[in-house]
Amino acid sequence: MIPIFLTRIKTRDGITLDGVYAKPKRRGPKALIWIHGLGSNFAHGQTLIEILSAACQKAGIGYFKFNTRGHDIVSRGASKEKGLQGSGFEKFEECVSDIRAMISSARKLGYNHIVLAGHSTGANKVLYYLYKTRDRSVRGLALLGPVNDIAAGRKKFGAAGLARGVALAEKLLKKKSDALMPQSYGIFSARRFLSMFRHGDAEDVFPYLRRSALWKELKTVRVPVAVVFGSRDEYLDRPTKKLIELFHAHAASTRMFTESSIQGADHGFRKKEKELVRTLMNFIKRAIV
Repeated sequence: MIPIFLTRIKTRDGITLDGVYAKPKRRGPKALIWIHGLGSNFAHGQTLIEILSAACQKAGIGYFKFNTRGHDIVSRGASKEKGLQGSGFEKFEECVSDIRAMISSARKLGYNHIVLAGHSTGANKVLYYLYKTRDRSVRGLALLGPVNDIAAGRKKFGAAGLARGVALAEKLLKKKSDALMPQSYGIFSARRFLSMFRHGDAEDVFPYLRRSALWKELKTVRVPVAVVFGSRDEYLDRPTKKLIELFHAHAASTRMFTESSIQGADHGFRKKEKELVRTLMNFIKRAIV
């Protein structure tokens, strides 16, 4: 039986994050830290947790999965000053504090070679973290289902509907810093809605909708990068082959680029967990020698 422990960490700004840690029998210096996607949490995806933690244990790799402060749709902050958290209210830039605390926790246990695996919005976060910190303990970056939220928003609301939503959010935010969007746009503060769906904001790190975009975050990454899509990802607006070409072209500084399109997989890689885990483990084996 795989030894999996419930664990808890605290960020520098006082946010408590719950999670799990799977300890390998023969521990080496490598650890995989999984960053969940929008509205998810550390306990979501039990099948994937079981398969991935078992694979990590066999390979002598520590496995960590924590909540971010954006877990679930709404969660309580550490204080009144922090306000509401959760996917509808988090400030994207604060993911740096969350991931820094996760890496610090892993390093205290002796893991100095870290692979960050970010799924969906988690992919935005791990790339942004490395861009902002240049953290030398991060030895690999796995971007899993790295979809442009604006493209996904256009599929959900329509191009005109999303444009109206952005204009409304900007208007509301001028009047009130914690303004809420109408329920027809989901449970979002106006600030969070803009963070996800406005071109050029910090969260827009996969800007494949704009031909003139600089991709400045991805261009700076020197460590090995893996980009993994599901061929049937419901949020994509173009074939995975075209997207992978774009990511590869802009990953100009990495010493190793790995790509994969898992056939038949949706955005959450449901029922394709084994294929995803094989892809990740092969990447880690090649990325960290």
